[in-house]
Amino acid sequence: MTDRIRALSQLVRLPALFTAWSNILAAHLIATQGIVQWHALGLLLIATSGLYLGGMVLNDCFDVNVDRRERPQRPLPSGRIAVRSAWLLGFSLLALGVLAAGILGTLQLLIALLLAAAILAYDGWLKSNPAGPVAMGACRYLNWLLGLSVAPLDMAAWVLPVPIFLYILSVTILSRGETGASSRSPQIWCLYGLVFTACGLAALFGGGILSQAWALIPAVLLLGLLIGTLVKNFNTPTPEQTQHSVKVLLLGVIPLDALLVMGAGLEWEALAVLALLIPGRLLAGLIYVT
Repeated sequence: MTDRIRALSQLVRLPALFTAWSNILAAHLIATQGIVQWHALGLLLIATSGLYLGGMVLNDCFDVNVDRRERPQRPLPSGRIAVRSAWLLGFSLLALGVLAAGILGTLQLLIALLLAAAILAYDGWLKSNPAGPVAMGACRYLNWLLGLSVAPLDMAAWVLPVPIFLYILSVTILSRGETGASSRSPQIWCLYGLVFTACGLAALFGGGILSQAWALIPAVLLLGLLIGTLVKNFNTPTPEQTQHSVKVLLLGVIPLDALLVMGAGLEWEALAVLALLIPGRLLAGLIYVT
């Protein structure tokens, strides 16, 4: 891997892209009941790629002055990628994402515009205040809606991504412990968030939105493993341990997406979503995710 490619991969947090793809693939499979609309799916994957990667680039652009003090090894403060080029790349990727979604129709264009606005709001203004985790959760919620938008958005479609919203909100709270003084507070709030995520999943089954209640068994096992990741480092929280936990939990989006597909009665299709975990984990061993 050349230095230039590695720097770009670090800038966009390439391993985490597979979690955005899993959102779209899972939502699309549920919306189409497993009958893939390949043209629409291709455009949606391009859209989420542009929006997600653009958001990651712009995140570092907005943070470049802070990173010069706290994370000087990152691509922008280290000078491996010019800041001006990064700004251009970030907005170009966002535009690509919106354009790809807009080709599908007005509804997809509207959702993509809302998602782009949420990304910019988080990157530029909300990241450091209490609304930040809510904004990041909203980004993932909208990404799921984008995937679901190939079918009419009924009440079930609006409710289905709520556990994803709660989960990403929780992971974002935890990520605030990646730098600075060690504290248990982000871990505690993340733990609460995972409990609410579990309640949200149970509500989907209890309300009949997801029909295969047996899928709650692997869901409980998954959330138990993720909670175990938090508890293991609870007594001695450090920024390094928090980074590891964030990486594990962020990639945990993929099996969570797969569980939702499984709960919709699409067991074999759920394996296709889960398979995205393989390249995500492999790349995460080479490139940082957070």
